[in-house]
Amino acid sequence: MEGGKKIRSVDKAMVLLELLGAGRSPLTLSELEQRSGLPKSTIHGLLSTMREHHMVSQQADGRYCLGLRLFELGCAVSASWDVTGVAAPYLAKLSAVTGATAFLAVRSGGEAVTLDQSSEGSGLRIVSEVGCRLPLCCTSQGKLFLAYCSSEAEQARLIRAYPPVPHTPHTITDPEQLAEELRKIRTQGYAVEDGEFRIGLRSVSAPIFGLGGTLQYALGVVGLFRRTTAPEFTLAVHLAIEYAAQISEELGRRP
Repeated sequence: MEGGKKIRSVDKAMVLLELLGAGRSPLTLSELEQRSGLPKSTIHGLLSTMREHHMVSQQADGRYCLGLRLFELGCAVSASWDVTGVAAPYLAKLSAVTGATAFLAVRSGGEAVTLDQSSEGSGLRIVSEVGCRLPLCCTSQGKLFLAYCSSEAEQARLIRAYPPVPHTPHTITDPEQLAEELRKIRTQGYAVEDGEFRIGLRSVSAPIFGLGGTLQYALGVVGLFRRTTAPEFTLAVHLAIEYAAQISEELGRRP
């Protein structure tokens, strides 16, 4: 868990919501008991509370499903994600010019989540599916989020909570080497992944800033580039930085 004390009742409620969301049809109390491993009395109490807040609905046959309030909250979240609309044409241009997959990502806990992607190029493409979750310590977008943490203490806390796992022989697992890599990223203003998550894949991510100059999103490109010093990769770096800065400005950030 990312910091703080876990509230067990809230955690159990989240488990029930996840189960209701994963199901293709409403679930009975017995089905929820079987899938969650929680006592029926606990499940009934949590469902009754969530039903009062319209997070859960109960059908005429007694089965439970997600409530309308969750849909309303989802719409509110979607409305706040204007970044996807702003970034879409830049993603298309970035992919078309580089011939690789362009992506937009945000940090969620110990992972980088893909918000949008584009594969407009004509070459062999690597698709980063929307909703895809990737580790922080071995992807360009993940390392970017770590490098731009609000403080060194926050950065260290995240690395302790989500330590690097050796996905390939190139994954940086040494703490001092990782710290140096993050300092380099902060200095140069972009992050590079060189086969650290998947052999043969290389990517670059540039920062999209919000008001106050805080990092909000990562804009990047991933593909089967020959090497990080190749002209096509250098072009991808320049374009990612340029387009990320333009998106930052469109979102309201000014120098």
